[in-house]
Amino acid sequence: MRIAYVHGVAGVTAPALLGALLDAGASLEAVQTGWRALGLEPGELTPRRLVLPDCTAISLTFIPPSHGTSLSHATSDDLQRRIEHSGISPTAQQRLLTVLHRYADAVGRVHGAQDTTPELPAASLPDVVLLGSGVVFALEELGIDQCVAAPLNLGEGSVQGRPVPHPLVAELVRGIPVHGESSSGERTTIGGAAIITALAVDFGPLPSMTVTGTGYGTVATDVSSIPLQILLGETETPAAAERIAVLEANIDDMNPEFYDDIAARLFAHGALDVTLTPLFMKKHRPANTLTVLAPRTKVSELSRLMLRHTSSFGVRVYEVWRQKLERFMREVTTCYGPIAVKCGMLDGHMVQAAPEYDACKRAALAHDVPVRLVYAEAARLTTPWLTGEHG
Repeated sequence: MRIAYVHGVAGVTAPALLGALLDAGASLEAVQTGWRALGLEPGELTPRRLVLPDCTAISLTFIPPSHGTSLSHATSDDLQRRIEHSGISPTAQQRLLTVLHRYADAVGRVHGAQDTTPELPAASLPDVVLLGSGVVFALEELGIDQCVAAPLNLGEGSVQGRPVPHPLVAELVRGIPVHGESSSGERTTIGGAAIITALAVDFGPLPSMTVTGTGYGTVATDVSSIPLQILLGETETPAAAERIAVLEANIDDMNPEFYDDIAARLFAHGALDVTLTPLFMKKHRPANTLTVLAPRTKVSELSRLMLRHTSSFGVRVYEVWRQKLERFMREVTTCYGPIAVKCGMLDGHMVQAAPEYDACKRAALAHDVPVRLVYAEAARLTTPWLTGEHG
């Protein structure tokens, strides 16, 4: 598997990220070809090689398209339709949709939007959509299967009377390890945060790999600036795998009714999954193993919840690799209305398409029909996705 490790010592910005990928071997032509496939006005992108004390880096100047283009007054639905109907590859399409959805979700939370498809802020859209798609096309040209990143440097202090990080950046980095530098100003921008938090499967130290290439990018003209570094490498780890934590506790003396409460608390605080497995403990007492899958950054918080809200005196914690499909949501329009479908991609091909039960249940109640009929209709409409007839 081919990995790109993003090391933004001085933060992550969209131009620096794309510049580093161009320095690592991606071509400007691949980016521009992708933009044409999306039908987006590309703006002006000018790479220039800057000589720094320890290396050279690509300093990328990006002038976004003028007001009144297809990005003006755009909603996430508008852009999703454009991406889904473009000629870009399925892998690039889903990576770009992940960036878009993460950004749109953060906008909705920050601005308290009641509309499920709010108009997206025009100021940051070019970085998120144009430079974000440029990063996606560059990753594809370099054959990158997976991105991993170092914890993000957000900076500290204030910029133009507002605190650092920007509220959108703060939303985008939820659940991700970050740090700051005293009086450093803004280090990670909205565009940089949207792109890297959507595309990186893990944030931590450099993974075990054989380095095959490097790239350096910057937006500065100051030769004393610290560039963003990308290391390309090969690893035997399966594609789409990530390291997660497993927390376990054997419990033989708790009222079974209490499991509902602890499960709800664990999910609310970031657990990926919560399961119960029956077993016999010493003295042949029946018991349950409470197992929690969690991001590694959540281990301390979730283990404390388990100790506070169960009768267990200890929690076992260990790390595992989790191989997963690239996941995203689509809708099918059934005779009972639109139904959300969870889709999974493997090696650029859709291999799973499962209608969401809650959506089927709501439609079944609204039309007074069995839920199995709604589910069957939605599943039938996903068949062309799985056979490759479209999407």
